[in-house]
Amino acid sequence: MAREQPAPPVLQSASDQILEAIQRQRATSAASSAEQERVPYLGFFLDSEVYGLPLEQLREVARLTRLRRVPGAPSGVAGLVNLRGEIICALDVRTILGLTARGPADPAIFVALRGFDDPLGLVVDSIADIYSIDPGQIESPPATWPAERAECFVGTVRVPEGLMGLLDLNRLVKI
Repeated sequence: MAREQPAPPVLQSASDQILEAIQRQRATSAASSAEQERVPYLGFFLDSEVYGLPLEQLREVARLTRLRRVPGAPSGVAGLVNLRGEIICALDVRTILGLTARGPADPAIFVALRGFDDPLGLVVDSIADIYSIDPGQIESPPATWPAERAECFVGTVRVPEGLMGLLDLNRLVKI
């Protein structure tokens, strides 16, 4: 009866190398597919709190130089902004979220949005960064937030600046 001979070390080593290459390729594919699932968000500040909106809904960021108030407008409307000849309704995110009002002399940034029937934008304090968010890491808004505030968010996620509230712009603009 013939005994099976073990594979020569060179062949075994080559097959190990092939298996390792396949595992590396699978790991790279998994990492790149996980990276593809991440969603970019523009982070901005209101006081020291950071909030985010989906980057796909961002049209432009500009320094807010002049804001025309609209008599009789709802409290969530900060006014109208002329952005290179286009009149855009500016929403006061602070008022909508129930935060303290911004002082008239405080500098502000205007974030023009896309994806809405009418031209809309948000008045914010400053821009934080662009974050790549893993949807699996999004948590529910804190239970301590009032229900009216929490309904404007898809959730929260940890970023280097702290807990970032991820805005649901469709809900925010309806309030």
